[in-house]
Amino acid sequence: MSDHHNGQVSQREALEIKQLSSVDEMVTIESDLVTDVMICNGATSNGEIKTSKNISTEDVAGDEIADHMTPLDEENESPLSLAEFFLERFGSKLTKAFTVALLILYFTYFIGAILFSTLGSCYQEQDIMDLVQLTVVVSVLVVSFYSKEKLIGWIQKVLIPVQNFVEKNSTIFKRLIVFGLVGTTVVIIIISAVNRPSNLISIIGWGILLTTLIICSRAPRKIKWRPVVGGFFLQFFMATLVLKWELGFKFLEMLGSLFTKFMNYSLHGAVFVFGSTTQHFFAFQVLPVIVFFSTIITLLYYLGIMQVIIEKIAWFMKFTVGTTGAESLCAAGNIFVGATEAPIMIRPFLADMTNSELHAVMVGGFATIAGGVMAAYIMNGVPAAYLITASVMNAPASLAVSKVIHPELSKSKIASITSIMQEKQPYNNLLHAAASGASAAISLVANIAANLIAFVSLLYIANAVVSWFGSFVCLPELNFEMICGYVLRPLVFTMGVEWQDTGHVAELIGIKTFINEFVAYSKLADMIKSRQQCLQGEVLSVRSEIIATFALCGFANFGCIGVQLGGLGPMAPSRLVDMTKLAISAMFGGLVTNLMSACLAGLLIDDMFSNTTSCNLTTTLTNTTF
Repeated sequence: MSDHHNGQVSQREALEIKQLSSVDEMVTIESDLVTDVMICNGATSNGEIKTSKNISTEDVAGDEIADHMTPLDEENESPLSLAEFFLERFGSKLTKAFTVALLILYFTYFIGAILFSTLGSCYQEQDIMDLVQLTVVVSVLVVSFYSKEKLIGWIQKVLIPVQNFVEKNSTIFKRLIVFGLVGTTVVIIIISAVNRPSNLISIIGWGILLTTLIICSRAPRKIKWRPVVGGFFLQFFMATLVLKWELGFKFLEMLGSLFTKFMNYSLHGAVFVFGSTTQHFFAFQVLPVIVFFSTIITLLYYLGIMQVIIEKIAWFMKFTVGTTGAESLCAAGNIFVGATEAPIMIRPFLADMTNSELHAVMVGGFATIAGGVMAAYIMNGVPAAYLITASVMNAPASLAVSKVIHPELSKSKIASITSIMQEKQPYNNLLHAAASGASAAISLVANIAANLIAFVSLLYIANAVVSWFGSFVCLPELNFEMICGYVLRPLVFTMGVEWQDTGHVAELIGIKTFINEFVAYSKLADMIKSRQQCLQGEVLSVRSEIIATFALCGFANFGCIGVQLGGLGPMAPSRLVDMTKLAISAMFGGLVTNLMSACLAGLLIDDMFSNTTSCNLTTTLTNTTF
């Protein structure tokens, strides 16, 4: 019995020893695997890894218990909801099906609209061609987007041989391009001179401004003329497309009309909040437009549309003008947004910019106006077509002017724009983007209102002081505008303004420079209204109104220096000292850019642009001695 019992014990011990040996073998294998993995990861060093000899069964047991006691990662292990599972499994197919369904519905609607238009069944008929044109444009864009890879491949296949041929004969092609540009420019100027010989006066003004830029240049002998010539040529041909080509003018006029109509929708929101009163037109109808436009721009940014537009314009300007990607991108952005918003797109590059590039960014901000502010001017009565043209012209011209005042003296570190437009969107959805756009406009609207209150009051104080001094020499009517009118009158005449209007336009430029452009455009809008409605007051000819519109289209005034430094400084604190040194010359460059655009307008304006609503009666001029 005892022998049998001893035999059972010995068998049990043998079994336990066998199990322990198998565990040791497993530990050895696991230890070797861990060692191999850590060696592959480069984490081994003397004494850092335990071998099988250092690991005991207690360690293994502890590890196993720890593994079992590790809490479940609820975030990673949580089961998907039925909707999430369905979307994850069939999301791509659902998207395609939804897109196809939308296309079928739209083309069904499109065919129905054509049938209704043909049969004349609608009480209020619309021009069906508008819908046809929109459908064609959107269809081309959609097809281009979904077949862009094949399209790009086909274009490259066609253009690469052409590119190789051009590169082999680059000298000949460069000469042909220069000859073609110069020849075309001369022909356009001759045609303009034949139609209206007095237009040639504007060339004198343009030449005076260019000479002034060269005299004020930091390094006149080191000016690189490629970006200068490219920028001015681009400015000239943009002006030609609108002011010399009737089809181009009608297109911009139509675009301006659509823009004005679109901006008028902001009045519904303004009436809902403030009521239908018109006693405070500027505060309750003009300023709300800025809020509405800011919301639209933010939505376009969220959808990625604005980035594509700006990037393509920047690429074109970089190709034609020859400036760096960051400079071109910021100049293109200034067409749509303000002097403090456009540099946000190139914020990571501001600290590494050369002084010349930084100067170009600042000049572009002073030379253009923000889209929201432009909308406010249009609502106030300033012609939309000329405002849009001036803002687009000023973008390349600002680069040219900047490169004359502050030539590039060092090598750029930021020649590429490939990664600039890929910044992550801060908005979660369309509603978030719309709300953020409206909120962002609060500071802009408040800033404009506060500045107008302050600067208009200061203008009246300045006029009172000047009038007080003038009263001692029998000139009680002397005021700030009159002084600006006399000082700037010769320059304004060389810009192409008719002599009887030079005093008024010079006043506007003086107000724009020393006060701000909002006050100047408000006075211009009053003059336009007086002419159109045959009211008593100061009036200008249509030609002078156009030139004045171009001359005022920019943020180049002393008040905006603080605004721009306040916006750019936090983006690149290490460059704030350089910005303060460049601020005055950049503001001067923006002002000259506006005046040069006005000179081109004076050179190219034909009689067809005078066929607008005008009062044929003799209007009495008041409050002036010109």
